[in-house]
Amino acid sequence: MEDLSVSYIFGQAWDLTRKHLVPLVAATLLLFLITGGISFFTMIPPGGSLGDISQSTDQNPAGSLVSAFINCIYCVGLFTAYLRICRNQGTLDFSCFNRPFSVYLKYFCVCLLSGIIICIGFLLLIVPGFYLAARLGLSTLRIVDEPETGVIDALKYSWNITRGHVLELIGLGIVAIFVILLGYLCCCVGVLVAAPVVGIAATLIYLVLSNQEAVRKID
Repeated sequence: MEDLSVSYIFGQAWDLTRKHLVPLVAATLLLFLITGGISFFTMIPPGGSLGDISQSTDQNPAGSLVSAFINCIYCVGLFTAYLRICRNQGTLDFSCFNRPFSVYLKYFCVCLLSGIIICIGFLLLIVPGFYLAARLGLSTLRIVDEPETGVIDALKYSWNITRGHVLELIGLGIVAIFVILLGYLCCCVGVLVAAPVVGIAATLIYLVLSNQEAVRKID
């Protein structure tokens, strides 16, 4: 039976990751190299050179924005692949990154808007931040899965399907953090496996809750 237990979500995520290990690890490594390279070059001060990086501790704003958008483009491709894998409809390939520009733009806007809301929650004594993260965390997956969904509608959808599951989602989120930390402890190489496991786990959570929402509407 599909549920939100740690054993089901992460057990399934691990099995699916092992089945598609090579393309997922390769894509995750490429993501880290791209984002790391962009972060490196955006630390160059305006009008400066590579030698000035040691004197700079911050990214320039334009570079940070470009870095965030490129990261969103890559994440859309990865989550497209995760949805395929979870539905047994294929694996990760180049077609996963061939999405309409509107999908990338809406994904970026959802990330930005939900991120601002969640940050405000963490500023309000931290606890509201965890609550809002649990309620809004699946909105980006809605954009990837149903590209015609609007930004606000995606946030509303995540809010609706997570109703009554906040504690379960926070618990799963804590487990996900430990999985990533364990990956870094394995000489950092382990994170190349841990990241897809967590991504597929998030996708499974989205699909389980979406199925439950569909059943509620039928009833």
